[in-house]
Amino acid sequence: MAVDRTIFDEPHFESLELLAAVALADGNFAPAFRLADRRCRIAPVPEAHCYVLRGEASYKMGAKANAIADIAEALEIAPDNIAANRRMLTWGKGRRRLKAALTLVSHEHDIAFLSKAILVLRQHGHRRFARVTIHDDAIEGWAVWDHKSDLEVSITDDTQDICTVFEPDASHPLTAHGYAVSFLVRRPKSSRLQTILLSAAGNVFHSARTAGNAPKPKNGANGRQEISVNRQRTTVIVPVYSDYKATKLCLETLRDTLRPPNHSAIIINDASPDARIARHLLKLESDSVEILINAHNLGFAGSVNRALERVKDGDVVILNSDTIVPQDFVDRLAAAARSSSDVGTITPLSNNGEFASFPIPNAPNPLLSGNDINRLDYIAAQVNAGTIIDIPSGIGFCLYVTRACLDAVGPLSEDFGRGYLEDADFCLRARERGFRNVCAPSIYVGHAGSKSFGPERRSLIVRNLGVLEQRFPSHRAECAAFMAADPLRTAREAIELEATDDASHPRLLVTGVGAVGAVASERARQLASAGQRVLVLKVRCSAEGTFAEITDPAGGIPQSLRMDVASSSSCKSLCNFLQNIEPVRVEIVDPAHTPFSLITALQKLGVPYDIFIADAGLLGPEDAQPCAEAVRSSLAAQPNRRRDGANEIDGSRQWEDFWQEIAAGAQEIIAPCAHAQAFAAAVLPRRTIHKVKPPTENSRRTKRADKPIANGRLGFVPIRCSVHEQGLMGEVARIFSKIRPDLSISIIGATADDMSLMQNANTFVTGVVEAKDINRLAASLGLERVFISTTQPLFGHPIMSAIQSCSLPAAYFDWSRGRSKPSSKDLTINPNASLGELVDVLSEWMAHP
Repeated sequence: MAVDRTIFDEPHFESLELLAAVALADGNFAPAFRLADRRCRIAPVPEAHCYVLRGEASYKMGAKANAIADIAEALEIAPDNIAANRRMLTWGKGRRRLKAALTLVSHEHDIAFLSKAILVLRQHGHRRFARVTIHDDAIEGWAVWDHKSDLEVSITDDTQDICTVFEPDASHPLTAHGYAVSFLVRRPKSSRLQTILLSAAGNVFHSARTAGNAPKPKNGANGRQEISVNRQRTTVIVPVYSDYKATKLCLETLRDTLRPPNHSAIIINDASPDARIARHLLKLESDSVEILINAHNLGFAGSVNRALERVKDGDVVILNSDTIVPQDFVDRLAAAARSSSDVGTITPLSNNGEFASFPIPNAPNPLLSGNDINRLDYIAAQVNAGTIIDIPSGIGFCLYVTRACLDAVGPLSEDFGRGYLEDADFCLRARERGFRNVCAPSIYVGHAGSKSFGPERRSLIVRNLGVLEQRFPSHRAECAAFMAADPLRTAREAIELEATDDASHPRLLVTGVGAVGAVASERARQLASAGQRVLVLKVRCSAEGTFAEITDPAGGIPQSLRMDVASSSSCKSLCNFLQNIEPVRVEIVDPAHTPFSLITALQKLGVPYDIFIADAGLLGPEDAQPCAEAVRSSLAAQPNRRRDGANEIDGSRQWEDFWQEIAAGAQEIIAPCAHAQAFAAAVLPRRTIHKVKPPTENSRRTKRADKPIANGRLGFVPIRCSVHEQGLMGEVARIFSKIRPDLSISIIGATADDMSLMQNANTFVTGVVEAKDINRLAASLGLERVFISTTQPLFGHPIMSAIQSCSLPAAYFDWSRGRSKPSSKDLTINPNASLGELVDVLSEWMAHP
């Protein structure tokens, strides 16, 4: 199949997708994989069809496990994607295959795939199947059932019930699987939520719910109103469906916080299948707690709206049944609401609250114990008292809604079906009417996270996101901007400073960002896996200044601490914080990016410290460290002075003297590998170097057979993503294209300029690669050897560890100058080699075992 397009045509990502599809159609599976793989690694964020393309190419190349992994990724992004579900039905096994079959029954129109899906479901005990499509004025679909009887299709809205009977159709294309019929019935007009039930012989086997198809009565409120006089009364609304244990705990903590007559609760049993829940709710009914029972499952929005119909005045709190609430949370939310007349909704902080999540924002953090929830809530109340911060929309796990806002906006929309995003829709409608959605970071509520929909959760979220974006197309971009600006960071930081006041005795790793930051993260992971408490102090330089960010790599507190190293008051706060946590040890991982003032502050702690050899930072700042001779000519002139806060260190010689003195006071010099150990021995000849054993060091896989390479495939592995690596790889690729036109070069990772490198006809760049992908990607690309093309010393990086653990021979610069013995299959290169010498040794290495 011919196509007049190249990867250099813009937009680049669309060119990759088109060319990958063409290559697949033409049976060129390896090029198809390479193109689709790059598309999955670059911006914009790849969609489901990108992973389907790569999965198809992998499957055709015989990499079935990789193919299934890609299809699973596609289904995470778009659970209803037909192409992905067809492949999972064909290639997958077990639960994945069953889930694909269930999805295809609901969405597939091709009879062959539909029959295959039904056969899979029958193997798992399913005997009745249906699909229902709801239009504004009609309902159509098909059904297959197993006993001789008619199909009954009923539509009810709790005020009327219309039932239509259909006889089995002997000519139906699905009749091989049982009694089958297609149907079409007219929908009665109704402003209420409608339930569609399919039954045979009196047994309901399919149900669906949909919003009414007639206008809803208007309540006359079309703008922001004055605050209700009866503001003291607040009703807490809790829909209940499943998870008995979490529900019981939620209702117990809620009962302890209610203060009648100012507070009351309405708890809705949404047709729960768990009899224990029904029994427990009956025990709770009282003057201040009303229990409603739904005859059919109405979903979250339907249940809340049923309760709202009974609440004629006062504010409301919409509360999930898997939350743990602190004392007086209702009154404190009400106080936040009274802080401004334009506040419409208030959301507290939570471990699992999207924008309002703590300590890691926009992520589900673990649910804490009741005591820890109360402790965090107490701290939040002290340090963030009176603070409210605008957010794009409130979060429904615990959403306080003022009466004025409720009267203006009306009930929750039931267009979202069963759960998810009706809270965002309500808040965005409130904002259209002049109300603000705010977070009150002085209140902390525990939230387990929904389990109600199980495997369907992702599908429901994706489906409802589409509905929300049609109504509010700029909402996603606004959320992204909010997350980038992170206006809640200061409030989280205030809690963290107080919450970590007690001594936790961590090991403190001090590092910068970039490649060495990744080494520090790997070191932190290894220490944590050995049971050690670790905190990472990361120095980050920006246009605003130099900041020390302190985080718990295990996901605990802190996550938001950031202090200006150059500010005396902020630096004092940093020192106080470090003194309070009482670190047992400090490990300096990145001397090149650790300011002199910070080293001085750390020394004053009187804590023993070590130096971890991740690069050549002891010898100078990054632009003064050793660099491969092959790229030295491209280096810019070195500055002869380096300013470090209020201290100046003149020249790399004085830098080295300073760090030699610091190293002399270190208890241990730690190296992540033998190469680093040998390098450190040369830099610090009077010190014993302690080598830690990384988990991958002795995990080499099955070795490949040695053979001369006729049509070689060489991988370049950039790690620092620097201009030096860019220049080296570009020059080596350019020369190889002349002397070894048979050699194909794949650059595994992102570079400073991918497109420039790919101008070499023999070169392709994959885009961003994680360490866990290295071995699989190298096999898919058919690489025979790799060249680690970092041009300055670097040790212990996860990418390097991944290469050491795979079966490929590797070439790399030997910064130990022969002191470290390489594997018999690897190639060590003298850093003083010229570009020509480097190409010669690589070419010789590629030509012979």
